[in-house]
Amino acid sequence: MCCCFQKMEYVIKKVLEKNLLNDDQPSVELFDVDYLNGRLDSLLEAFPEPFFEHAMAVKANPLRCVMGIARDRGLGAECASLQEAKHALSLGFAAAKVVYDSPVKTVKELREAIDLGFHTNLDNELEIQQVADYLKEYQGELPVIGLRINPVVGAGDIAMMSTAAKQSKFGLPLLEDTQDRIGKIFKDNSWLTGVHIHVGSQGVPVDKFVAGCERLFQFVEYLEALVPGQIKTVDIGGGLSTSYTEDKEPEEFTYQLYRTYLQERVPMIFSGKYRIVTEFGRSLFLKAGTSLTRVQSVKEWIEDQNPIILTHLGTNQFPREVYLPHIWRHRFSLYTADGDKKEGNEINVDIGGPLCFQGDYLAKEVLLSHPTAGDILAVHDTGAYTMSMYCRFNSILASGIYGYKKINGEIELECFKPRETFEECMQFWGFNKPNQIN
Repeated sequence: MCCCFQKMEYVIKKVLEKNLLNDDQPSVELFDVDYLNGRLDSLLEAFPEPFFEHAMAVKANPLRCVMGIARDRGLGAECASLQEAKHALSLGFAAAKVVYDSPVKTVKELREAIDLGFHTNLDNELEIQQVADYLKEYQGELPVIGLRINPVVGAGDIAMMSTAAKQSKFGLPLLEDTQDRIGKIFKDNSWLTGVHIHVGSQGVPVDKFVAGCERLFQFVEYLEALVPGQIKTVDIGGGLSTSYTEDKEPEEFTYQLYRTYLQERVPMIFSGKYRIVTEFGRSLFLKAGTSLTRVQSVKEWIEDQNPIILTHLGTNQFPREVYLPHIWRHRFSLYTADGDKKEGNEINVDIGGPLCFQGDYLAKEVLLSHPTAGDILAVHDTGAYTMSMYCRFNSILASGIYGYKKINGEIELECFKPRETFEECMQFWGFNKPNQIN
């Protein structure tokens, strides 16, 4: 299923044939639809039971065409803001399959989420009280309302991607001396019918995901004794890691292997007693994406220093990679202006982006065939957490985005999103003149 260089060479030639990479659009995003469908196949085959509901993490890739593929395969949508939740609703996701997980919600947002029928996971005691107050006047069928708990199974290799350390900002920490206090919250609020965890994502070993589920279901058993039958939905989160340095998904993070571990250590998940929700994102989308950018120029002035290639992608689309290069690093390959893969004569280069500050390097010490102006740089594994993190600094227009798939043996391109226009960019910066407030 990997997007090999040979296939990518053919896709790039299609992009050039359609004149999609040019001075008006010097960078484009490509999304492999067949690859995504393969990942969805893998997930659904690993967890085929009807009581499993898989919600794609919208924050990983909010493109409407991509979300539509997930919707059509029966997935729900895990949303980190009310805007994401309403985005999913507007695309035809069933409200009950929209999981609203924001850690910071206003009273108005909480009420609107309930009114719209979203599966809402609450974060803290104040939100619980605010919902309880609203339910005193609420008329209608109540959707799933859950509480996020932190199973406190520890952090992975990347602290900022780990949400189950003791000091996590998410949910209520489940410790020996807090369990009864959390249990009382469920006992006092019989409308709380769900419980939720999310251990983290990239850099978190599979064992921590399994340990989080194990601790979660120990708590569910505790709740069954305290409030029998109240819990109907258990959201085990998502976050399985993938690889930015290999062209294939890591064997240790396959969905089937994850299921095997869960069956061994948390068999209660598969009892059918509960609706089980998952929230996968990066592991579904990452390797479906490739970013292309023209090499605008090459600087080779300083002896014994790496040449600097200047491109149209940097912090504008890859803020994590620029600011934390020791953690986030993609694979790169270089193609000629005609789309042929460049090989041999490799040197270390530094890849500079288009933004106006010295730190705007997509990566340094990248081994590439000797680059020249007009070459095409491919940044691999960009299908998650790149375009969704787009930065407005310097008002660089966001790239056009194109899906591709094989039809009758031929690669076909389709536009998911045209390049941002100047007018769309300017809308972000407000009015030409101040509007008077009455």
